[in-house]
Amino acid sequence: MGTRGLEAFDLFYGEMYKERWASLKESLSAPKKHVAILNPHSGFEFPTEAPMLIGLSFKHQIQDSFPHPEKTTLGYMNYYLMDAASIMAVEALDPRPGERVVDLCAAPGGKSFLCALKMQNQGLLISNDRSASRRARIHRIFEDYIPKTLQTNHKVTSFDASKWCLYEKNLYDKVLLDAPCSSERHVLDDPKELALWAPGRTKALAVSQFAMLASALDIVKVGGIVVYSTCALSRLENDDIIDKLYKKRGGRFEVISKTFPIGEKTEHGWQILPDREGWGPFYLTVVKKLK
Repeated sequence: MGTRGLEAFDLFYGEMYKERWASLKESLSAPKKHVAILNPHSGFEFPTEAPMLIGLSFKHQIQDSFPHPEKTTLGYMNYYLMDAASIMAVEALDPRPGERVVDLCAAPGGKSFLCALKMQNQGLLISNDRSASRRARIHRIFEDYIPKTLQTNHKVTSFDASKWCLYEKNLYDKVLLDAPCSSERHVLDDPKELALWAPGRTKALAVSQFAMLASALDIVKVGGIVVYSTCALSRLENDDIIDKLYKKRGGRFEVISKTFPIGEKTEHGWQILPDREGWGPFYLTVVKKLK
């Protein structure tokens, strides 16, 4: 029995998802679906009515496929393509005008763009990423989608998300932590990565994810919320992170139960998986700071 590669991968996730694993694994290889979120700054309108997803507060369309976004005569991209599951993280965060909001691992910037639409250039929106090349992608999205005069509340920073709490505490109303994760869909699609896969990958990621979540809880105000999310299938990176938060920070937070139009409830949060929904994989949970 191999300790790396497809055999190890199948064994690990087969034990986790039982009889569901075969259909779930197959769905991960299907083409990804997207929602087109209309950019209100582009002057573009969708030409025909298409199916909408109930529960999304952004003007959008759903189709089997969309042309690549392009600039209109106003100079801004017409829409932004995202997996519907990922959009749920911003819906859960519910950023509002005037709030102080941090997107802690923001690149490539789609969720920050959606936060900016909701915040209407009021308050403070920080898009953070340690990588210079990934920060450049955030800048490009804001340049391509939002007039500069309407992004004066936006900052791009380069902090280590796990150490931000050493410098600031209790300052922000809301924090979105879409943490770097196993991205099993990508692993399955990359033979080289799959050949190297071992359970240690998800265990190591869980360590850094918890450090980031603990930091996020420190920098948010009492009464503020943190939305923790991943595109991982591994429970070690999802509900188990919240289990650890209860052990290490018990009494300092509560999990806010939320439901969404797609997906299913987990022990501490919500998971959207492609075998049943066609969207995802994606996990999120909402944490409210109590003290």
